[in-house]
Amino acid sequence: MESITSTTSSSTTSGATSSSATGPKQLGQEDFLKLLVTQLKNQDPLKPIENEAFIAQLAQFSQLEQSSKLATLMQQNLDMQAASYRLGLVPLVGHQVRIDGSLVELGTGPATMSYTLAGDASSVQVAVFDSTGKAIRSLDMGAQAAGSQQVTWDGKDQNGQAMPAGTYQFSVTAKDLQGNTVGATLSSLATVSGLRVENGVAMLVVGSHTVDPSSVVEFY
Repeated sequence: MESITSTTSSSTTSGATSSSATGPKQLGQEDFLKLLVTQLKNQDPLKPIENEAFIAQLAQFSQLEQSSKLATLMQQNLDMQAASYRLGLVPLVGHQVRIDGSLVELGTGPATMSYTLAGDASSVQVAVFDSTGKAIRSLDMGAQAAGSQQVTWDGKDQNGQAMPAGTYQFSVTAKDLQGNTVGATLSSLATVSGLRVENGVAMLVVGSHTVDPSSVVEFY
């Protein structure tokens, strides 16, 4: 078995050099088969591999092959599911959707922003931001009761200047009589202009933003 030890040692040294240069490599079917053939070629004729050991190695090779095929089939299944999911989102393109979030789409007329207050509020402030995150308009809504609320933005900034059509964002700050913060859940209407895959996940394109399809609560 001296020659086997020498060959294995040489292979190990070569593998270590390669690993240090390119990083660890996982053995595949071809690598396993090469090792098995090398072992058979270099075995001591006076001390051949025992039948049990040889059968065990063949079984390992068979398991490796089956595992590789299973992994390939699973990946193909995942790819098909992802493609089917993206295809299911296509009908939303060109339609308006109501989404949970702070986006507001400004067209040629006023834009409506919706939110739900978790409790009665003595003061409510709605702020509108442009694509850079700069606050361009602040709306004082006064006192409002708990529940669904809507506010109409005329599309102008704080100086009365008309803003260009596009996708903006808004925030709601609500306080009760004691000055405590009242929670607000935001939602808005937006038009889906397309689909985009980000990090393998299909997203809806709304203006210059992408929206997770799971945030859609209604579509029209």
